[in-house]
Amino acid sequence: MHCADPHGRAQRLRLALCSLLMLPLLLLLAWPGAAHAHKASDAYLLIDRDGPALTVRWDIALRDLDAALDLDANRDQRLQWGEVRTRLPEITAYAGARLQLQEGRCALRPGEPEGIEDRVDGAYLVLRFTAACDTAGTLGVDYRLLGDVDPTHRGLLRLGAAGGGESSVRSLDPNGGPVSVRWPDAAGTDAGAGGGHGFFADGLHHILIGYDHLLFLLCLLLPAVMRRSAAGWTPVGRWRDAIWPIVSWVTLFTLAHSLTLALAALKIVSVSPRIVESAIAATILLAALDNLRPLLGTRRRFFSFGFGLIHGFGFAGALAELDLPTQAFASALLQFNLGVEAGQLLVVGIAMLVLLTLRQWRGYVPVVLRGGSVLAAILALVWLVERVFDLSLLPMG
Repeated sequence: MHCADPHGRAQRLRLALCSLLMLPLLLLLAWPGAAHAHKASDAYLLIDRDGPALTVRWDIALRDLDAALDLDANRDQRLQWGEVRTRLPEITAYAGARLQLQEGRCALRPGEPEGIEDRVDGAYLVLRFTAACDTAGTLGVDYRLLGDVDPTHRGLLRLGAAGGGESSVRSLDPNGGPVSVRWPDAAGTDAGAGGGHGFFADGLHHILIGYDHLLFLLCLLLPAVMRRSAAGWTPVGRWRDAIWPIVSWVTLFTLAHSLTLALAALKIVSVSPRIVESAIAATILLAALDNLRPLLGTRRRFFSFGFGLIHGFGFAGALAELDLPTQAFASALLQFNLGVEAGQLLVVGIAMLVLLTLRQWRGYVPVVLRGGSVLAAILALVWLVERVFDLSLLPMG
């Protein structure tokens, strides 16, 4: 008769938890697409009506069209107008087949494309369509662009009416099925009723696919359950000793990114995404190195605030490009920010439960803390070099 070995079970549990914690890092290193993934894939769909007549402007990033249709004929990773122009009929047909209004009753007629428009986050092709049908108080939209190519893609819809004024806005998931959006001038309804619908889920989604943001949070969390002294690392005695520093870091990060999110979305401050993405990679590298050798000391919480300032710019681009009126913008911004915070708290909560369970394990420092920080530093360095020099060191996923 064999007795159960409690020490063996505890060891297996620690190894399982360690594997669970390290899996995101290993997936990030193994999945090439993650090295390019912080800038979310967005398209801007602006629909205005004047009676039964609809005009549609659809701005789609060239990088997304290239992923779907392989437009880069000379393989130099830089699309030229000549490469795009020769494929315009195919591009228009591709896009038109992935947008249906009023269950197909509003047939889209292609107009003359307006060409390429440069924005802070890259070049976009501006497509035009028209339609004529009775849309009554709401518009049914079935948006399926890039749904089979990029699961991170979102369409950002703004409905407007003749004469300007308020807008209805919504985030569109290409795999979410048809939605119904109220026109801002629909009789007997609040003009801002559609403002911000779906942006909470969009903020949550943005965090959960924001690999570099999650990696930075993990770098902050790894040493939170330990105390550093001249003699080395020792586990904290009580869970409260780990939680309160994390609460202060997350609070400072939240305040910072909320500030720059609002400033950038209002177009008060504008920073090139290339600079922002490079700075984000640099902060991850610095946080990982600080776990290996003390660099920041007591300034670590202020470093979290600085990262939040930088990351807020990364969140803001989509809202700024919609050019919303005040009421709709405020609603969208609030919902998006709440979604970001919900996702962040979810990740921090799960990670802290795992780390607190593992902190007494003698392999925590060499395997989890140092090993995880080394993996994070390697990936951050790849991101930094790619983003600073506009390179692709890893093949695209």
